[in-house]
Amino acid sequence: MKTYDFIIIGAGSAGCNISYALQKSAKKIAVIDRKGIARGASGAAGAFLSPLPGKENLYNNFVNSALEFSIDFYEKLIPEAVNKKGVLRVPNDNFELNKLKDNALSYGYYDNKKLQDISKNFKEIDGYYYENAAVINPLTVCTKLLENCDLYIKDIKKLTFEDGFYNIDDIRAKNIILAQGGSSSLVKVPYMAITHVFGLKIDVKTTTKIPFNIHKSISVSTNKNDGTVAIGATQIRHFATNEIECYTTCDECGFYVDSEKDQIDSLLTQANELIKLENLEVVKIFKGARATIKSFFPVIGKAIDYKSSVEKHPSIKNGTKIPFDALEYYPNIHVINALGSRGFVFGPYLAKILSENLLNDVEIPKEISTQKLFYKMARK
Repeated sequence: MKTYDFIIIGAGSAGCNISYALQKSAKKIAVIDRKGIARGASGAAGAFLSPLPGKENLYNNFVNSALEFSIDFYEKLIPEAVNKKGVLRVPNDNFELNKLKDNALSYGYYDNKKLQDISKNFKEIDGYYYENAAVINPLTVCTKLLENCDLYIKDIKKLTFEDGFYNIDDIRAKNIILAQGGSSSLVKVPYMAITHVFGLKIDVKTTTKIPFNIHKSISVSTNKNDGTVAIGATQIRHFATNEIECYTTCDECGFYVDSEKDQIDSLLTQANELIKLENLEVVKIFKGARATIKSFFPVIGKAIDYKSSVEKHPSIKNGTKIPFDALEYYPNIHVINALGSRGFVFGPYLAKILSENLLNDVEIPKEISTQKLFYKMARK
């Protein structure tokens, strides 16, 4: 039996990034995924690295700090996979003109005349240009992150813990990290109510030169190094979070297979309302259910045994503050999840925080900790 320091379950942005962060400390890592590298939501991601405009608040600051860290990380890791040309945000219902104009980030306002001077293919739009934005190739990046660890293609249904080790077929480790996204968790974490957000991305070929990423209700990338342009959007939200479990990938899910053509047509229509795409050819289609929670913050930290903790400390339900170390935890199991539509923005940043916690006991910020969600649910 082969022994590892950590077994990471999930080979998307979360799993690949925490694997890379732990490898830097000479830890022996195995990554397990039922389909392979970036085959779920991460593979379907547009992988747009964009700032979050608006007045400063805890979430905006977190997103923009993660963005700054992650762009720098990717440029050092694999510069040829990064297209950093900025993003033009076009006002829509969520980001109206005033919200884009009155925010803490530096920007340039591009009216339609300026856009037409850049390219005659721009339609009758205007927007706000943010320099610190990029697009990356998900599969290329995830593959690079895993190049020095062992990858296993397995569909894990349950964890077995014996004599201090988790045994999975012919491999074992003392520590497990669950990076499963929207898939059913291998331990019970009812406080982490995952919402499944279906995303669709298409890669297209076009002779139109797109100078920077464009974002409205959909995103259109600049021309990538492989000659394609990514067009992506969130299409369908599963709000009945605790009633839906994902046992397969979206390209095999009956919920989506019959609506693919309409979704692609919608993406192309919306893209052509922003910029005229000439000699267009769809070359690849990606589908995936992103995992998010109501607060939109990602979640990392120890996996708390909810039932045992509440039974041990019933006064929690009345608001009594119990120290973190007094709670009951699943032995040596951690989670990194709920990255939502910002999987590749959050991935490296969360991996840094979680690895420092695992290796050096550095405290995890409250707003992204499993404990915060646990206490919130227990008090309800």
